[in-house]
Amino acid sequence: MQETNMADKLEEVERISGNLGLETSLFQQIDIIQLVANPFNSMWTTVYQTSHDLYSIPAIFSCLADTKHESKILDGTDWLRHAGGFNPGFCETSAGTHYVTGRSDGYDFLVKEVYFHALETAQLHINQEFVFLFELFRGEDGCYYAIDECGCKEKVVDIADNVVRFKTSYIMRYITAKQMLYVQFIDSRRSSESSYPMGAELMCEEDCRGDSYHYGIWYQSTKGRDYLFSMLFARSIVRPKNVNECKIWPYDRETEEQFPEFIVAELPDGSYKRFSCDPSKLANYFGANPDAPHYLTPVYFKPDVLDRYRNNPHFKVTERRLSCGTQWSVEIDNIISSRVMVYLGDLGRDLPQSERRHFLAHEISPTEQHMSETAFAEDFLCSFYAPLGPISALFAARDELNNTWTTKFGHPLFRPLHLDESDMEKLIRIPSGNGRQEFDTVILNLTKYCVDYLDETALISAEQSGGINKLEATLSKLMIDADLTPLRDLQKVRSACMAHAKGKKYEQLKGRLLTGDCQKDVSQLVERLASMMSQIASDIELLAADNETDEGIANDESGAAS
Repeated sequence: MQETNMADKLEEVERISGNLGLETSLFQQIDIIQLVANPFNSMWTTVYQTSHDLYSIPAIFSCLADTKHESKILDGTDWLRHAGGFNPGFCETSAGTHYVTGRSDGYDFLVKEVYFHALETAQLHINQEFVFLFELFRGEDGCYYAIDECGCKEKVVDIADNVVRFKTSYIMRYITAKQMLYVQFIDSRRSSESSYPMGAELMCEEDCRGDSYHYGIWYQSTKGRDYLFSMLFARSIVRPKNVNECKIWPYDRETEEQFPEFIVAELPDGSYKRFSCDPSKLANYFGANPDAPHYLTPVYFKPDVLDRYRNNPHFKVTERRLSCGTQWSVEIDNIISSRVMVYLGDLGRDLPQSERRHFLAHEISPTEQHMSETAFAEDFLCSFYAPLGPISALFAARDELNNTWTTKFGHPLFRPLHLDESDMEKLIRIPSGNGRQEFDTVILNLTKYCVDYLDETALISAEQSGGINKLEATLSKLMIDADLTPLRDLQKVRSACMAHAKGKKYEQLKGRLLTGDCQKDVSQLVERLASMMSQIASDIELLAADNETDEGIANDESGAAS
């Protein structure tokens, strides 16, 4: 009889909503009931939500609770905890005064609200245990991100406009690790008017229970049935999985590390011999796996395998190493710019699993390939005097000149790189091909590095403006006859190739500085710049030594006269 009466009341709710031109499902709160029944119904889960307008969006607050509280939680519909709770402090009881953490009663927060009444404002705080467990990075936007081994960000906690959302998968892992319940409280109200009228009265109410939820919904209207209001209060829980499913150490060993096979040789029929990069399966100098390829077997890749790292500020690429901060690094041989070489064992030991597949997509045949003289000297001859690659030699020569200048004159010759151009050295390289875009990028950054960053304020003024002219005037005053032609040629190439539309100046450079072979042209410019800088540094050191000798002779003569 009671169920029949409830059905009649709900039909009346439908009639009222229809007469008022309202959507019945909205006032029956079908969407909210679905959320109550399944809090983890999407990739993101709202754990905190408030609004100044009670009728616009539901108020939501979620926390964690010990599993022993399950029956108590599902016994009612009102809110047992609020975001403003979980306050630490002292508590006075009949047993005395003791300190409480705010989380000692079997409940724990995901989001806590601290309200500053004098300022009429609130601040939201994320549970730091959650942040620390997943080693989350707090961005400038206030949101939290998981950072993978290559520096890529995955948003885990989104905070915006009084709404806090957590990535559902991370909440599931968290409650599974802690073996606690996820508890969701909802207060949702729908009204046909923006204000609650006088004379509204209860029409009917419904109480519903499920295996993991309990909600009550109330409907109100006026005697004239010209107003409709519904209010829903709910509690829901999500139970944790078995702890070994949290995917947190030591329960993250289920997925076996993948070691793909790379080309180690090309066979006479044109097919390839491949072998795993798993270091434990490779031969070494201690007799392991004698029938397998050696750990130091060279594997070769297209030069554009490094492009994704050059375009990412988290990575550093040199002629001999690829690294991602202090997270990982792998030794490479990129001195011969037409290919990249990595040792087979290093691919498995030093390169993250995610990056191995990237390298695999760029592999090439080892036929007609060879390692550079530098790599051979350093890695097999253990030479401390291995020849530097052209780019490394340039960087070393510039550093040597800058340090020598600082020692002699008390200030550096080159200004520090601007923060926004801190990756400039990564963009200076021998081009991998004859593409204009790559060539222009290299020349532009090379000119900035060698010319534009000259500290003109520390140089003598010249008849003509420009850092090169001022450097020449300064060296001339020091009686150093330096040939700065490499700097002037570099500036001419930039001017003719990218600062202006190609014309007569560009045609004049063709054949002398530009042969059409980008690798050869950049290599020659780089080698000449390195040689010039080394020579200037050497001349300054000799000048300093002569000054010390002159001072010593003067002191000896002064002592003899005495």
